[in-house]
Amino acid sequence: MERKRRAFLLALPTVLALLVFFLIPMVYILIKTLLVNGFADFTKFFTDPFYLNILWTTVRVSLISTLISLLLGYPAAYFIARTRSKLKNVMMIVILFPFLVSAVVRSYGWMVILGTNGILNQFLQGIGLLSQPLKILNTEAAVVIGMIHLLIPYMILSLVGVLQSIDPNVEYAAYSLGASPAKTFTKVVFPLSMPGIISGCVLVFTMSMTSYVTPKLLGGSKFRMMATMVVQEINVNFNWGAASAISYILLLTILAVQVAVVLSTSGYMKRMGGGKNA
Repeated sequence: MERKRRAFLLALPTVLALLVFFLIPMVYILIKTLLVNGFADFTKFFTDPFYLNILWTTVRVSLISTLISLLLGYPAAYFIARTRSKLKNVMMIVILFPFLVSAVVRSYGWMVILGTNGILNQFLQGIGLLSQPLKILNTEAAVVIGMIHLLIPYMILSLVGVLQSIDPNVEYAAYSLGASPAKTFTKVVFPLSMPGIISGCVLVFTMSMTSYVTPKLLGGSKFRMMATMVVQEINVNFNWGAASAISYILLLTILAVQVAVVLSTSGYMKRMGGGKNA
């Protein structure tokens, strides 16, 4: 009982901070929006193909960014978790270094690289692969590239902790029983690393869905996602009701995805011992 009381007291400041600065303002804005316009702004969103297309674009970009981040981040995380080389520390520094640079600065860097007269087009034209520059900047592809660069460190860090907790002797046992490296990975390592995959994917997906700077700078004025639409409704259209509705729909979409992930993986996680590896 004393232990529970101590845990409650330790968590109380954080709970109060979230309640005062997050939950209460959200409920206040929702109530105010409903009192002024009712459900009109929410109805307009789900009946207007323009807004529905923006929601689908946001989900699509977030899913693509999450999948590619996982495919690129998993090998790097596995190497860091298993290597005894001095490169391990170097790679950790490289992964953590982007956190020291603002997302705005990184997005401007990609604008220099991906522009019509940018470094990438100059290089490809210089070696003769292209006769005309590629149109990458101000497209969905540019936004995905920027998202991956911004969020892949979160994926790697989520995976490294879980992969390091997997006892290498489990893999050696599989090898001794005649399993090939590929089969050992698919039957042993990958299933045991699933908690890290799930947490990393949820984190990257959530941050992609709520990203504003990267879509705004790399996607241009014609490329819209949910977060950029919120700012546009406030600063350009001065429509606080629509901005509020878009914000809550974005929040509910993220919550729905997270609930779906938890429900669909809860049975698997229990069979894996809640992610605790032997």
